[in-house]
Amino acid sequence: MDGKIKKLIDSEGIDAFPVTIADAVFMDETTNLTERLKTISAGSASTYVIDIERFGITQDIPSKPYKNADYEKAYANVLGINRAIKYASVNGFTAIVLPKGDYAICYPQTIFMASNMTLNLNGSTLKVIYDSDNKSPYDIRTGTDYYNFAGISFTFSRVNHAHIINGKIIGDVYDRSFVNPNEKSVEGSYGVSFTDGSSYCSVSHCDISGYMGDNINLTSQGIIRSAPTGAVLGDIDSKGAVISATTTVVTNLITIPASPDGFPFKVFSMAGQGYSRQTSLNKKEFDVFYYRADDTYIGVLRNMRVHFPISIPPAAAKYRLKFYNETDPAKNFNILIDYGGVPSHNVIEYNEIYNGHRGGITMGGSYCVVRNNRIRNNGKFSNTFLDGAPAFNDTTRYAINQEDSYGDNSIIKNNLITGGFHGILTRGYSVLIDGNVITNMDVYGVVIYDQQYTNLKANYIRRAGILLFGASGHQNAAVNIAGNYIQGSFDVSNTTYDVICEGNYFVDTIGSLGDAKYENNIVRLVNVTGASIPTGTRIKNNLFYAKPKDVVKPEIVINTVGPFKNNEFNGLTIKFNRTDRMVLNLNECKFTNCDITNQYNYNSIILENCDLKDTVLKPTNINGSNNNNFYTLTNCNIESTQLINFFYLLSNVTNGGSVISLENCNLSISNSDFKAIFDNKYPTNSISAIVKNNYIEYKGVTTLIASYYDSSTKVNSSIVANNKLKNISFLPLIGDKYANYDPEVSNIKEPDSGYFNIGNIVINASPASGKSLGWICVKAGIANNVVWSPSTSFTIGTKIYSGTKIYEAQNSGYSASDFPEFPSNLNTKVIDTKGVPTWSSKSVKVGDMVLPNTPNGFYYECITAGTTGDKEPMWIPTVDTISDGTVVWKAMKIITWKNIGDKAVFNPYGLIN
Repeated sequence: MDGKIKKLIDSEGIDAFPVTIADAVFMDETTNLTERLKTISAGSASTYVIDIERFGITQDIPSKPYKNADYEKAYANVLGINRAIKYASVNGFTAIVLPKGDYAICYPQTIFMASNMTLNLNGSTLKVIYDSDNKSPYDIRTGTDYYNFAGISFTFSRVNHAHIINGKIIGDVYDRSFVNPNEKSVEGSYGVSFTDGSSYCSVSHCDISGYMGDNINLTSQGIIRSAPTGAVLGDIDSKGAVISATTTVVTNLITIPASPDGFPFKVFSMAGQGYSRQTSLNKKEFDVFYYRADDTYIGVLRNMRVHFPISIPPAAAKYRLKFYNETDPAKNFNILIDYGGVPSHNVIEYNEIYNGHRGGITMGGSYCVVRNNRIRNNGKFSNTFLDGAPAFNDTTRYAINQEDSYGDNSIIKNNLITGGFHGILTRGYSVLIDGNVITNMDVYGVVIYDQQYTNLKANYIRRAGILLFGASGHQNAAVNIAGNYIQGSFDVSNTTYDVICEGNYFVDTIGSLGDAKYENNIVRLVNVTGASIPTGTRIKNNLFYAKPKDVVKPEIVINTVGPFKNNEFNGLTIKFNRTDRMVLNLNECKFTNCDITNQYNYNSIILENCDLKDTVLKPTNINGSNNNNFYTLTNCNIESTQLINFFYLLSNVTNGGSVISLENCNLSISNSDFKAIFDNKYPTNSISAIVKNNYIEYKGVTTLIASYYDSSTKVNSSIVANNKLKNISFLPLIGDKYANYDPEVSNIKEPDSGYFNIGNIVINASPASGKSLGWICVKAGIANNVVWSPSTSFTIGTKIYSGTKIYEAQNSGYSASDFPEFPSNLNTKVIDTKGVPTWSSKSVKVGDMVLPNTPNGFYYECITAGTTGDKEPMWIPTVDTISDGTVVWKAMKIITWKNIGDKAVFNPYGLIN
């Protein structure tokens, strides 16, 4: 016959030999078989351009409704591409090109990648054809839930160095009807899946969208997975023999299985079972002892850990595992062994990944990288209109999700992640989230979940929150959050992590910090509603500010008790929000153009070594009881360029506004309109102030005439002593409420407050002939001259003496009608109710007092005389008056007193001639 016999194609599209005459294909006589096989390429000996006719591949994507013939063509396309990939792989090609066009594909067949092969889709579109309401000819399941039919379009399985580039892959979402409400919960279809230990593979420069599960799925599945069975309490000696022990467990010998490709496994890794994926080992590090087929010992690898690739020696056929800190060999350790290791070192880059119904990318395996992608509108919620499909029925909707996959050293870098419910959920051992833009998520931008180490740095996170879930079984878990732009909710308070939050720029958020190290951050507040600095212990060197052009100063609420050090505040209203009477201590902080106030009554606020410029302090007690706020400023620099007052009280409570101590401070005034150091909005005598040992200077040319207090009617008590004035003159203070001496070192009477040691001297501040020079303490203790009195209102903190002891009121209330028996032993408390009878039916007069038969912390005083009823009334502390027959009772708080120490004793000394 004419021509030369060149090739035979078998059922898989592969050239077969020998060639029979009946199956011969004739080619050009000038080309022999070897030359022809070498030149089937796209101009390169390593690249094969698919002959689509040869492999039964057809172009064109049909429109719904789909016919059986459409499915058959789509099915044939998948099989044909698989045959072409196999052909290219067998014949030594490293790249395969799909002629540019549109191709239909369908489930359940998947396109399998081959090792050392790049599949260039060449700008082609491959689309899944799908019908939710009609059965596919390839759906072999029974039942009518056609919408549950699903599959995977491309699969990397047991391959290395395989790549997909330059194509558009479209999933089944767009063809689904979602008529059945259960259809939205489907999550079994994936665009590209990496599994069975595939490594060093990639997907790049592709457009992938519309899959019900994730558009790309990196699993944590090894080539062969099994679970070890059987263990004993014991150890292994240097010769590989099992010996007795009490705190370690060793497994029975585990046989290494044969690899499907016939080559021995080089690595394995340990994974966890169940939802946590972390095993239930008490210590996550273990030892591996290797043995030959005849059970002779080879050697040991120590301190291996879960989800780490563990090398297998070539001669090894078996091994044992040794677990530390274990005492029960029958325990379920929740272990899986992945032979061949989990997928690793795979790369997803330069892709457009969008409209994944549940999510965009499943981040599994180890050492895998997702970088330089645009990942948008995956796991949607408010953006359902973009593809018309309803949202997935669960909150586990993410652009990148590692929830049910596990691994180590995942890298998510330089991606744009936008739209959808959540951005990133991390899980595993370590993850680097670096340089991403994460914006416009419905809830969280980053969720850290069951992670041992997370490094979140240099990301732009806008309108997307950050949340730390628990570290679960991880040990020594840590999170580093540094150099990010963050605008959204922020909760890093989970105590299972050690958290460093440093050098970030926050907009309108501070969040829940817990015990995080929160340093060197800049917090820009815009919204008037402001933000809150929660309870924390490591908050320092931060700048909290608002722009001066803001019409209303945003509020920032501080809940922490400190140490709160070296922080800076600009243009803010700062409120302290503690209700537990704990001291709020700010040290070496700087305030510029701020208002400082207390959210609730009765705070104790201490500012030490702070700088305050054009910052006014506003102690507040509106409609509160006669309890004080305590503001203490020590060694502070206080400057006014525009203020007329340094303190401006907001207190309408008589005798109960604030106690303010201003000591050893530098006060600088350059505003000629400055009026007074203290003022109050209300005409109540609410100011109790101590101003001593300060340097006060007016920076103007002429001497400034000012006042310590704007009005004498607003002063409850005042101590002004030992201040040094320059270029400023204060109007004189006249009256009994003012003292011009420091009662800690001088007084006009024997001291009645403070603690004194033996030998302490108090100088007479009003010396005169015939009087003493002062008083000397001859018995150490607390100075006090207040005695208990019956039926008297006492405020919390009031000190009285009884005999040689001092007692302090633990709450506000009224004393009983008869003197209580005070204990002499230190710290013993006594309830001041002696002499107050329990209720009984009888005539009572105004002023009579009773206790409820069931004590509730209150006693009740008669304010309307009469006869009590025949049944004890319901005593309600929150109700002012309670009717009882013709008697009206008023609820009065019972005082509890506490012994706080000895009473100081003084003797006068030094007669003045």
